[in-house]
Amino acid sequence: MAPNRIEYNFAGAQSVESFDSAEFSEDDIYHIAPRDIDDIGIGLGNEVHRPVIRGNLFLVGSGPGDPELLTMAAYRHLCTADLVVSDRLIPQEILKLVTGDLKIARKHPGNADAAQVELMDWCMEGILRGQKVVRLKNGDPFLYGRGGEEVNYFRRFHIDPVVIPGISSSLSAPLLAGIPPTHRGVADQVLIATAHGKNDTIPDLPPYARNRTTIFLMSIGRLNTLTKGLMQEAGFPTDTPAAIIEKASHSNGQQRVFKSTLEHIARIADLENVKPPGVVVVGHTVNAITENYKF
Repeated sequence: MAPNRIEYNFAGAQSVESFDSAEFSEDDIYHIAPRDIDDIGIGLGNEVHRPVIRGNLFLVGSGPGDPELLTMAAYRHLCTADLVVSDRLIPQEILKLVTGDLKIARKHPGNADAAQVELMDWCMEGILRGQKVVRLKNGDPFLYGRGGEEVNYFRRFHIDPVVIPGISSSLSAPLLAGIPPTHRGVADQVLIATAHGKNDTIPDLPPYARNRTTIFLMSIGRLNTLTKGLMQEAGFPTDTPAAIIEKASHSNGQQRVFKSTLEHIARIADLENVKPPGVVVVGHTVNAITENYKF
């Protein structure tokens, strides 16, 4: 049988050892970050033993940003975790609730995949030390949060994370901006999409439907490309109402709302220096409860 590989990370250095095992597929590479080999109970001879799992892991959704919108379960786990590994855009008001150690993602454009590996390594280090580890994620872990990918990753090591839902900004941000995603006689459909696909690509754009509200997550950084694509490729009229909700629910007046049309919303975002996190809403419900608005 061809050798499998397991990759060990030691303080930034990497080495690869070969071993034979029927437990793993031939091409898998497993990233583990223990202090030393003995911590994970894996031998370097012909036998491979399952890692000794001492801690536990929780994937926790942090909601749109306001600590008041955390679930009770999320709050409890944040306050009792030994280690919290957090996404980069979690507001400080939520991070202040952490009583244990805190590590924050070092993601920036161009290094998302490498930073994701680092996050997983941090979690694994804590688990192998016997810690209660919280992987804190924006919004809801399973909605454009790579939560499913992270569950699959840890299950390869016989670790089954507990997933704690969070309030997604895809629906809460429009509500906080006075925009109903559905409204009788205006929109009876909601479509949630993203402008960031795998390998930093732009996913296929949804076609225009007059009775649908389309909500885009992770789209602020490429709003100009997104809006042009919607108008030129997906059949959206240039005067389709559009809105941006920046930092929905964040404290101290950080939330800002901008309304315009699909033709002009990207330009407004540039002029107002809009930054992530933000939600983009496209459709006639943007103005559904505006005074004197007629569909």
